[in-house]
Amino acid sequence: MAHGDIPAVERQQHIYESLCRYFDEHENEVIEIEILPPAIEPTDGEALMQDGSSLGIPKKALVLAFMAARQTFFDNKGNGRTDPKALQATKVILLFDPEHITAANFRKRRMLALRDADDMLVYQKALMAELCFLDSILTSPLNRQTKSSTLWWHRSWLLRLIAPLELKSASGKRIAAIISAALDSVCKSGERHPKNYYAWQYARRLVAALGRVAAEVDAPFPFDWVVSAFSDRVCNWCFKHPSDTSGWSFLLFLLARLDPVDERDEIVEKVLQYAAKVKSENESLWVFVRNALAHPTLLEDRDAQIETLEECLEDAKATEQDSAYLEYAKQSLLWIRTSGKPKPRP
Repeated sequence: MAHGDIPAVERQQHIYESLCRYFDEHENEVIEIEILPPAIEPTDGEALMQDGSSLGIPKKALVLAFMAARQTFFDNKGNGRTDPKALQATKVILLFDPEHITAANFRKRRMLALRDADDMLVYQKALMAELCFLDSILTSPLNRQTKSSTLWWHRSWLLRLIAPLELKSASGKRIAAIISAALDSVCKSGERHPKNYYAWQYARRLVAALGRVAAEVDAPFPFDWVVSAFSDRVCNWCFKHPSDTSGWSFLLFLLARLDPVDERDEIVEKVLQYAAKVKSENESLWVFVRNALAHPTLLEDRDAQIETLEECLEDAKATEQDSAYLEYAKQSLLWIRTSGKPKPRP
């Protein structure tokens, strides 16, 4: 190694160690990580910009940290499933490359090793810390990371370990907090990366898993409450992001599972009122309306909701001329009346 290369290697290691130290200090909380633009550089020779639970790192510095992490990981991963150096390196690797399956699988094997060690306190603590780490990446303003199929699947896999464990021992309040935090992650990630298919697909798996577990064990919470709470929250999220088709699609998914059935009508009524109030021209919203009202048995009082849409259309005809809102309302009503079948050609 040339003498001139030593400072660069030392800087690489310094950045890596600084990033690892920050992760260790905030192991049990969700942090926000942001890649700094080239015009912003940390001062005083530091590699990172830190402000409590917020971290900024230049792209070049993250690349250097990844190089050090990769070397550390492959040098130590053969020492066992719980090797601390290899485990620490996987955090930096997944921050830089969220699709690094080898690093993600190493973290999975570590969780299984802790479970098999039969130290429940250590195991539960590790599960919660892993959730914090995943959510830190999935909900930060990182374009590639927020829609990582590998990390969302890792969170789903982790949920399968947490759900039966918590349902057997935790209070209903704690379980509600865990479930709410999971939806928080999905919604925030959906804001970071619009139309985030992987995040909303995770939410579907979450609902399905909760339904299965609640049926298998004596769960201290009603599953219907979960679906109802999710529906209200996701509906409000969709109002704030009306062009996000993935959010509306998930709301339709929840609608079919919402019980009692009259709550489905309330959701659809809210959407129709919102559309009329803002004169919505978002196709994603109208796709939701068409699919919800065209279904013959999804709603308790489908005819009343169709009447509401007809009233919206008549009001629009009186006040709107050649607007996209008027056209969407008209075409949606036609679609619903033909039960989703295309209009016959003349």
